[in-house]
Amino acid sequence: MGLQRSILRVVPRPLGSDECSPAALIGPNEGAIASFLGVVRDHHHGKGVTSLRYECYEAMAVHQLEKIAAAVGAEAGDAELVVAVWHGFGEMVPGQVSLAVHCASPHRVAAFDACRAVVEAIKADLPIWKEERYDDGTARWLKGS
Repeated sequence: MGLQRSILRVVPRPLGSDECSPAALIGPNEGAIASFLGVVRDHHHGKGVTSLRYECYEAMAVHQLEKIAAAVGAEAGDAELVVAVWHGFGEMVPGQVSLAVHCASPHRVAAFDACRAVVEAIKADLPIWKEERYDDGTARWLKGS
């Protein structure tokens, strides 16, 4: 069974409430939905973060999300799985949501496992970079979302 469907988007802004909600995954077959929201934080390694900018190559990012969803679906074995990922890019400030991952399955263990696997794969493999800007006037580019 594995991956039944996916919703994969990269958008040029912080995420809104529609993307942060797992409502699109609710259905009679989905007994569990596990979600993760990545929120821009106001600190990193002891420095205050004032803002950041995500940059990505959109077509490559979406293609990589497709690969991630397919791989997580294959690992799910005979569990049915629905995966939704939204990743924002562009300018963001602390408190805004940059990443939303929702995974649905008839059973909670598969939903939780898939959600974590998707998030970890995104952090490792998605071609998105961020420039963190600090309250001391410095900035630094980092790999990963």
